[in-house]
Amino acid sequence: MSLFLSISTRSARCGSPIPVARLSLLSLLTLLPLLTLVATVGCGRSGAPQRGAVVGQPVGPLGIVSLAEPAQSLPPLAGRVTLLNFWGTWCPPCRRELPGLVRLATRLRKEPAFQLLAVSCGAAGPDDLAEITATTRAFLKQQKLPLEAWADPDGFTRVLFSERFGLEAFPTTYLIGPDARVRAVWTGYRSRDEADIARAVVEALKEVPAAQASAAPAGQ
Repeated sequence: MSLFLSISTRSARCGSPIPVARLSLLSLLTLLPLLTLVATVGCGRSGAPQRGAVVGQPVGPLGIVSLAEPAQSLPPLAGRVTLLNFWGTWCPPCRRELPGLVRLATRLRKEPAFQLLAVSCGAAGPDDLAEITATTRAFLKQQKLPLEAWADPDGFTRVLFSERFGLEAFPTTYLIGPDARVRAVWTGYRSRDEADIARAVVEALKEVPAAQASAAPAGQ
């Protein structure tokens, strides 16, 4: 069974099997461009990129912030295999999926060429960094998940991925290869995804030259 939460601001009749999150009035006023974009995503925009068109597209620098150390520089994508996961503590399918991603990252903790960038997102951006940090840390502590999470406080990364890479629901996970191009996308939660993602990551890691992998900085 597949579970996902649409990021559309429209009603559930647009096709989301789970009630959609609604944005606050303040968010409506401050993020009008973003809302114009996501208000149609859940129902399928004619201009939205299709899954096949997304695979192979290059991913540029990400505007995300480490919750552990906000001043920390983002690890490079080129030369590494990256799982980029958009999730939220408020999202039931995300809460079911995240432990599997953490298990995979734990198994690969000695693999310097792999990194998991789990971006904790609020239900209605933009996100207050202090609030999303506190909420995320409390959730990870309660669930006993050893994860260094990231945030997208201004929402710009989510806008970019909505426009260019088909981000339309939570959770969504992108596999980015060592060439910094999208290799695969998983939307929603399915119990079989953990094994599928693990296989795809292992295959992508085979493309990283040994010398390059050993030189890559370690980290999750």
